[in-house]
Amino acid sequence: MARGEGFRVLLHVINGVMVVLALALAAASIWFFCQVYEFTSLRNSNHYLLDYKLYWPQAIPWIFLIVSVIVLSVTSCGFSGAKKSSRGLLTVYIICMSVVVLLLITAAVLSLVFADNKSTDDFVKDTVWDVYFQAKTDNDVAASFGSIERKLHCCGADSPRDYKNWKSEFPMSCCDVYYHGFLDPYTIECEFTNKLANERYGCSTVAAQYARIAIKVMSAAAIFIAIIGLIGIAIAVGLYKALEQRPPPMVVQYESESKKVLL
Repeated sequence: MARGEGFRVLLHVINGVMVVLALALAAASIWFFCQVYEFTSLRNSNHYLLDYKLYWPQAIPWIFLIVSVIVLSVTSCGFSGAKKSSRGLLTVYIICMSVVVLLLITAAVLSLVFADNKSTDDFVKDTVWDVYFQAKTDNDVAASFGSIERKLHCCGADSPRDYKNWKSEFPMSCCDVYYHGFLDPYTIECEFTNKLANERYGCSTVAAQYARIAIKVMSAAAIFIAIIGLIGIAIAVGLYKALEQRPPPMVVQYESESKKVLL
């Protein structure tokens, strides 16, 4: 029984770790979806009405989110099986966790093969350029694109010099720096000679790099969770065998039956 109790505690610990990691992966996928949507929502929708192509940067967060939810569901089965010492629940847990491990590895491979490459760079570049052209005629899009420039510390679509063809100076989002002195803060001049603005990368380059980093991190997290899942399977098998070898409970004889045995 001591051995079975040790497996039970270890299974609880492993499932707890997997719950934390799955929640972190789900949060990361939601964050990545919001970042991609921040760009795609500003595009000209008329350009994409008949576009049925699968864009992996938009699909990746959904893949990881679904896998995370499945992991959370299977770990709940593991908690129940360990708490109730149920061989049936442990069998279901072992089978389902094996499937989950395959799903996690598949999600990571799909991300690294189809998303962590030039297709993501092209998708981000096309999206940023579309938003950039929209900003020329739409003040709301221009304000939103300026917020993106401030957040990512980028300027223009491909480079800060993109603004030189249609503006008299850089937008303030490219020179978003304030000097705080004894008096009120004031903004610096944002002319085309501004050194800070000219040293910034274009938003397509910065956004693509952040997207590639996020894809690598989520893929690595999925593989790490898969490794933890394999450990959980091994512990569940150990607990299953320990329950199988548990000695049968002793039958307590009543007093009358004991007297019959003595006679």
